[in-house]
Amino acid sequence: MVTNRQVRKLMTLLNQEATLSTAAAKAGMDERTARKYRRLGKLPSEVRRLHDWRTRPDPFAEVWDEVRAKLEATPGLQAQTLFADLQRRQPGRFQDGQLRTLQRRVKRWRGARRRCSSSSGMNRAPWGNRISRT
Repeated sequence: MVTNRQVRKLMTLLNQEATLSTAAAKAGMDERTARKYRRLGKLPSEVRRLHDWRTRPDPFAEVWDEVRAKLEATPGLQAQTLFADLQRRQPGRFQDGQLRTLQRRVKRWRGARRRCSSSSGMNRAPWGNRISRT
């Protein structure tokens, strides 16, 4: 994988060196890769696509509404506790390996909730208490 630093070096070397292959070699990349970035005129970080698709169906899609309701009622609940409850109530449906998936989903939900509450103008500390202003 080519870094931004390598491409920046390539761009400066292209002005100094006689050939593309020499500049590419000095920048530490293949000639075809150098040709690509010369043609694009962009850094690798500007070219990469953000991974925003799922590779498999969400195992918690059907139960997320009730999980979210429990989180709203008791915000301090840990994902591990919620997962154990789901496994107890629906035996065989959720494997132990899916705990991390639920932890990520809960973390994302808490982050989105925190952003919403902070953008609404309320003064709250990250743990949910009001910040006193003196």
